[in-house]
Amino acid sequence: MLLFSILISSFCLINFTFATKSAFFAVLVQNPTVVQQVVQIQQNLTKVDPQFVKFLHNVSYLHVRLNSFEVENETSFQQILTDLPKVLCNVSTSIPVMFAGTEIRQNRTLFGKMNAMSSSVITTVHKTILTYLNSSNITSLDSHEIFHSKMDIVELDEHRHDDLLEIMQKQTFRLSTGDFIKEIVLFNVEPKGYFHEEIGRFQLSACKNYWKFMQLLTNRIFD
Repeated sequence: MLLFSILISSFCLINFTFATKSAFFAVLVQNPTVVQQVVQIQQNLTKVDPQFVKFLHNVSYLHVRLNSFEVENETSFQQILTDLPKVLCNVSTSIPVMFAGTEIRQNRTLFGKMNAMSSSVITTVHKTILTYLNSSNITSLDSHEIFHSKMDIVELDEHRHDDLLEIMQKQTFRLSTGDFIKEIVLFNVEPKGYFHEEIGRFQLSACKNYWKFMQLLTNRIFD
């Protein structure tokens, strides 16, 4: 517990003015085979039309996005990261992120589609976190949206790109295999650098083990 105490103490001593902060949970996808398949998909698209380059998702941060929410004080992040391992320990000790090809959504986004097992588990995890947020009076930012478990690969902007969309629709992409992931990461909603700034993370485990894990809090979001 000493390390956790040091992290909390350092966090609390930061000199900042806290404003409402929006954040989201995600499962990072770092399986080398999946990453290589996504790289190949992106390369195939850019060879057909170089315009795709500006719409590619960074393969260093491939992820499945879960719940988004906002809090009004810094201690809420600490409490959420403390509570959720116990809340989720009866749901799953790992998250299966297994792919079954790709799909296009809303004529804009090419994404990695989950197989039925993965979709079921991830949807349950999302629902469980949403229930926790609601019961804790934490404002959910996506409670009225239909949740889709997916990993974005290419995302066109809001302008019409009929030529690029047609290319995506005609191509056949290979995306299979996956991984069982035991960690959920919390990010700031506001983009920073190549992705989003990490707030913290926690491990999934059986209920008898959840107390063994510590949150890895960062204070960079409050600079």
